Amino acid sequence: MLRINFLSIAGTGLLMLLTGLLLLAFQDSIAQYRRFFLPVPPLGVAAYVFVFNTFDYHKGTLPEGPWVTVIDVATGTVIAAAVFVLFTLLMIVIINQLK
Repeated sequence: MLRINFLSIAGTGLLMLLTGLLLLAFQDSIAQYRRFFLPVPPLGVAAYVFVFNTFDYHKGTLPEGPWVTVIDVATGTVIAAAVFVLFTLLMIVIINQLK
């Protein structure tokens, strides 16, 4: 499992490097949307934690049937997105009141 962990981290790092180079190459086209890319690295870490927790929960294997995995991922995504929206809106309200 440790080898898989290291390979996952290395693969994710390589993917982030390639994505960063791609974004750098098209920086003029995406300049106005750059602020939307800032949450991507923490989301990558959250996905990494989610995947390893999923394997831990299912005793090192995927659950029977691919739909169980799809439902797990969709449920985690909906919950995380809802928390992100609530935290963001709450921070906007609080910061607006404090300024």
